[in-house]
Amino acid sequence: MSTVNIPTHMKAMGNLAKENQVSAKVSKEKKAAKAKRAKIIKQQRAKDANEAAKVAKDLVKLANIAQKEVDKQDKIDAKIEAKQAKIDDNAAAKQAKIDAKAAAKEAKALEKMAAKQAKMEAKEAAKIEAKEAAKEAKMEAKEAAKEANAAEKALVKETNAAEKALVKEAKDAEKALAKEAKDAEKALAKEAKEAEKMAAKEAKALEKTNAKKEVKAKAVTEAREREDLIETIVNRLSVEVA
Repeated sequence: MSTVNIPTHMKAMGNLAKENQVSAKVSKEKKAAKAKRAKIIKQQRAKDANEAAKVAKDLVKLANIAQKEVDKQDKIDAKIEAKQAKIDDNAAAKQAKIDAKAAAKEAKALEKMAAKQAKMEAKEAAKIEAKEAAKEAKMEAKEAAKEANAAEKALVKETNAAEKALVKEAKDAEKALAKEAKDAEKALAKEAKEAEKMAAKEAKALEKTNAKKEVKAKAVTEAREREDLIETIVNRLSVEVA
């Protein structure tokens, strides 16, 4: 037989493989150990799952208890809120009553102030109106006095005219009497008759003239009295306005 030469490194690797080769017993033990570990792990996982389920159940239970506590607290809070709302409503109503009372008091004060202001304004307006009325009355009195003076002048003028007319009538009468005296010699009966008629006519004319004089004199007197009265009123108004 021919000899097979195996390289040195291959021999070394073969020896190493032999050293590391696992026997069937060791392999079986390893498999058994592995199966045991898997079983232990499975049992542990089952235990952990049971524990987790128990914990979850406890959590659900705790959650239910917590929810009950929350519901209970919500009811308590609702009662407290309702009570607080009632207190707030009462406080608001009380404050509204106080505000309404204060507003009424303020309105009354404003009304009183407005009435006072209106009274002052009315007083001032009355004062101004009185001043204007006095001024107007003074102007009217002045105008009336002016008219009275004009009337008096007109009356004086009329009186002077009447006096001139009387003088003229007297002269005319005198001339007529002189003429009548001359004509008396010619027709005494006729002249006496005519003289009688003339005397009656002159008497009537004289009576009319005297009546006219009395009327004019009375008008002058009344005009002067009105002027005095107007002057008195104007003086009084001037004193009151001052």
